[in-house]
Amino acid sequence: MTNEKNLSNLERFHSFDFNLLLIFEAVFIHCSVKKAAETLNLSGSAISQSLNKLRLHFSDPLFVRTGQKIEPTTIAIKLHSQISVNFGNLLDSIINFSANTTTHKVMIYASPYLALRMLPDLCADIQKSDIPCELVHLSADSLLNNGEDILAYRKADIVLDTHPYYSSSVISRLCMQENVVPVCRKDHPNIEKLISPESLQNEPSTFLNVNTVGLKRIQRDIDEHFQSRNFTFSSSSVFVNSAVSAKTDSLSFVPKWFAEHFADAMGLKILPSNFNIAPVDFYINYNKSSMGNENFVKIITKIEEHFTLKMREENIS
Repeated sequence: MTNEKNLSNLERFHSFDFNLLLIFEAVFIHCSVKKAAETLNLSGSAISQSLNKLRLHFSDPLFVRTGQKIEPTTIAIKLHSQISVNFGNLLDSIINFSANTTTHKVMIYASPYLALRMLPDLCADIQKSDIPCELVHLSADSLLNNGEDILAYRKADIVLDTHPYYSSSVISRLCMQENVVPVCRKDHPNIEKLISPESLQNEPSTFLNVNTVGLKRIQRDIDEHFQSRNFTFSSSSVFVNSAVSAKTDSLSFVPKWFAEHFADAMGLKILPSNFNIAPVDFYINYNKSSMGNENFVKIITKIEEHFTLKMREENIS
């Protein structure tokens, strides 16, 4: 209802210059065109021109000269009483919008796995700090690969992705790397034999159907080792592929961290492997223009410190 009323009022007053109210208030408070001009860093003629526009709009002189000062008319006094409180609150809101006491909402765009992997520890880390912020996760669609558009159109403040963004307006930094390991169900009939690329490539497998540049590179690396894999199931979700592997004979390649934390609970076993697959790179991307906000700078600094520490703890550089 409030939005509808505001929209109706905007349509009625779309041609009204609300800057005139700022000038009106300055003149009313100082009872002087000269002092109002000094306060607003404007010329006296600019103040006078603005007052003339207001006089035409309200059909009233608004201020009359008495000696060395100007005095407000009855209409001006009534106008001031109507707008002063709300106008003052509006000015306070704008002035304090980026103040340290204001909770800063940070939208983070990331896939469900990346969010699970990176955000819980990050939330705990920021909670210990004195940064007034709220982190909001927006789930990425792994089939669309539209993180750059999300960032460009300001639908998110930060995008976590598996590749950097090459744009002069974006800061893109490597924040973490992660290895990939094969898993199968604990009672897989060939579990004792699944120790080499040759034995693995003869087994049925799930396929991670994604469209992000970094993960497609990993898929190519896996395919180079297992050129004749027989895919029995595909999904854009690591979680779904893992669940399928827990109930079937199909193998899955999953992030090492995920396997170490959830494989046992899901009834999966991490298979030993004597082949190397390049780790997945995770990048943090955000607009350079956001660095003008003091709270955002603190949050980004905390995030980058957090991931640097995580990489050091996990011995990945």
